[in-house]
Amino acid sequence: MSDDIHAADGRIIGARAQATRRKLLDATAKLLTEQGILDLRVVDISREIGTSPATFYHYFNDVDEAILELASEATEDEKPLVDHLKPGWTEADGLRRAGEFVDAYMTFWDTHHAVLRVRNLKAEEGDRHFRKVRTEANLLLMDSLQDMIREGVAAGRLPKSLDPFTTAAAVVAMCERLLGYQPEMAKRGSSKSTIRDTLATLIFGIITGHV
Repeated sequence: MSDDIHAADGRIIGARAQATRRKLLDATAKLLTEQGILDLRVVDISREIGTSPATFYHYFNDVDEAILELASEATEDEKPLVDHLKPGWTEADGLRRAGEFVDAYMTFWDTHHAVLRVRNLKAEEGDRHFRKVRTEANLLLMDSLQDMIREGVAAGRLPKSLDPFTTAAAVVAMCERLLGYQPEMAKRGSSKSTIRDTLATLIFGIITGHV
């Protein structure tokens, strides 16, 4: 079955083992948020749930493999964001709709920020597994954004010089980068609401051609 869960050696695991695996993933996410990737060790993850490193290695080959699974789970949580990227942003409530998309994206980012930062870092360093899961996640949004941009170009609201794919990629990159730097921006006086409103206005302008 496609939804079977496997141990590190490829064997399908049962409900009890799945519960242990889940605890290890939750502990990985918790410690990743608290101490970052550089100091994260298998022994720390195992100790967090009161088990041994041997138990961890029963389910995952290394810490990266556990983080990769968390990144894949984050992609599933990203899928509902596509519902906000539908035609109609040129109507009177367009800016509000752009704001709702940003609200949803910020909630998604805040929930998974530690995992997403590691995913992006390892993808940029050339890890093909993390690059694959990042690409799959980004394309979820980019496919819908492309359609909206393509429609705007065809209607004459956006310049023909805009390539839909490149523009969609720029929007996603802007969201990732800006939200990734929230702590640093807060130190310089940018509140969460300021970041939200600015990002919504920028995306609204890119999609509709309105400022």
